[in-house]
Amino acid sequence: MSGGQACTCWVQIHGKRWRVTQRRCNHSAFNGYRETPSEYSEVVCLNCHARWRTKAAYVDALPDATPEDHIRAIGREDLS
Repeated sequence: MSGGQACTCWVQIHGKRWRVTQRRCNHSAFNGYRETPSEYSEVVCLNCHARWRTKAAYVDALPDATPEDHIRAIGREDLS
């Protein structure tokens, strides 16, 4: 089960440009934007900028997002 925009990249690159932005936690207005434990993680594709939440096992094999990844994820690579 997952939620969010689906990744639209070619099958050959799936996973290679995916990063975890929130690992097994959630930040929302309902909890005052504090980090709370969750079964779900948020994943972002650095290629098509899609974001989704999932509790799939493949998340354990993905790297965490770096600050540079966050910039690429919103499509603003020209920011310094």
